[in-house]
Amino acid sequence: MKKLLSAALVFFLALPALAQVKFEFSYGINNPTLKTKMERQVELILNAINTAAAAGSDINYSGIDITDNAAQALSMTWDQMHFSTEDEDIVEAGLMLRNSKGTLRGYEIRNIGLTLIPITDEALPWSRQELCIDFNTRGQINDLNFTMDNSQYTKALADSEKLNDLDQRMQILGWCEKFRQAYIDKNLPFMDAVFSNDALIITGKVISGRRENNIEVTVKGKAEYLAGLKRVFARPGNINVTFDDYQIMRHPANKDIYYVTLIQNWKTASYSDEGIVVLVWDFTNEDQPEILVRTWQPMGTKPFGINDIPIR
Repeated sequence: MKKLLSAALVFFLALPALAQVKFEFSYGINNPTLKTKMERQVELILNAINTAAAAGSDINYSGIDITDNAAQALSMTWDQMHFSTEDEDIVEAGLMLRNSKGTLRGYEIRNIGLTLIPITDEALPWSRQELCIDFNTRGQINDLNFTMDNSQYTKALADSEKLNDLDQRMQILGWCEKFRQAYIDKNLPFMDAVFSNDALIITGKVISGRRENNIEVTVKGKAEYLAGLKRVFARPGNINVTFDDYQIMRHPANKDIYYVTLIQNWKTASYSDEGIVVLVWDFTNEDQPEILVRTWQPMGTKPFGINDIPIR
């Protein structure tokens, strides 16, 4: 028995040590105690991710101050693909997140580079992604998701100074990123929560023919759309979705309604398309905004207009 234990110890000590990620805020968090806590939580979650990636195991959340919902969401992403951090020493700004009344609702860190690792023989469409970590006002991690690149993010916020709605636009982009992540994660409960019960949903599908591609467009209610998503999510393989070229407009008659157009690229093992997606968001409840309208149109067509947005 002693020989077996000794052999196991020698084997363990011979394994290469996994480099520990160090994280530091460059600026943005003024409370020293909170800053230290959040830096520590970032290090803990990123090191837990790297450890799990190296071992090919599940993420161990022991000792990490993370909400159950955030841990569950990250685990859903982990079920689809693994990843590890690109850098060992990370320095990023902390962004303050506020609601429309200017009240602090939490903090955010963006631009954490990740190297993606497939967990099946299926090739991943991306070699890297960038991670965003959200915190509540107590410094507890309450969400993690992939993000758009920084140039897209800056461009989408470009009109915020003119319209004095930076905080609202940051919220909208954050929820659009969560929406995209829900497709990647096959997260049906999120989709159920984010769509209004009366949502108008227009889907499109490219039907390949011998001579040309035809477009099949269908108008659906929430229940029918979710039933279709459930079937798609049940199929094996990754759902690879990207959102690009965000355009954001605020409704002229209702400051809580925002209209977002973007280019969606959708790809699975058996189907792919690219089209214009319009999302009409109702931010009356900022903690749980709803999608009132979601449309898909083929590239080169005129998007659904802001003046056609239904106001409840």
